[in-house]
Amino acid sequence: MRRLKQRFGTFLRDEDGLILAEGLLMLPLVIWALVAMFIYWDVFRTINITQKAAYGIADLLSRQKADITTTYANGLQKVVNFLTPGGHPVRVRITSLECVAPTGPGCTAANGSYKLLFSFSPENKITTLTEANIQNWKNGKIPVLNHGESVFVVETEVAFKAQLQTAIAGFMVGVEDAKYGQFIVTKPRHRRLCLQGTTTCT
Repeated sequence: MRRLKQRFGTFLRDEDGLILAEGLLMLPLVIWALVAMFIYWDVFRTINITQKAAYGIADLLSRQKADITTTYANGLQKVVNFLTPGGHPVRVRITSLECVAPTGPGCTAANGSYKLLFSFSPENKITTLTEANIQNWKNGKIPVLNHGESVFVVETEVAFKAQLQTAIAGFMVGVEDAKYGQFIVTKPRHRRLCLQGTTTCT
């Protein structure tokens, strides 16, 4: 009996193979951490480069003195593609508007309305907006504008797809395929941004 106890005590004190056992226990956590870092990095990278591309487009448009042409507007899609290399396809929509509020504090949720100057999506990748669609933007999406004041909005949309299988991304990390976008409101450096061929800027 004493001999059995000694052998059992020796077995309990034996540390051979301990590192291997700890490694096997930690291996799933290490794999999860590597997968999570890769997917999270890809998500934030996609959002970041899309945001920079949207601000770049907005800056280009804000400097235009004359009405932009359809060719110029369609060319902006190539600019976006250049600014988002190797990423997920980015779609763009440009909407220019003007506040109409002869009385009151300007275009607020309860006063005035927006006049649509134009809505255009390079290469027709996103459905364009109507004047009725943009009235909802008075509820906080666009700052209060004075009568006759104009801004334009650059919207981007990117359909994010995880580089690993969706099941792995969603189950293990909590990141699923989704659409991310930017909504950039910019005031033109000149009076307003117009598109050639439209009659709303006359």
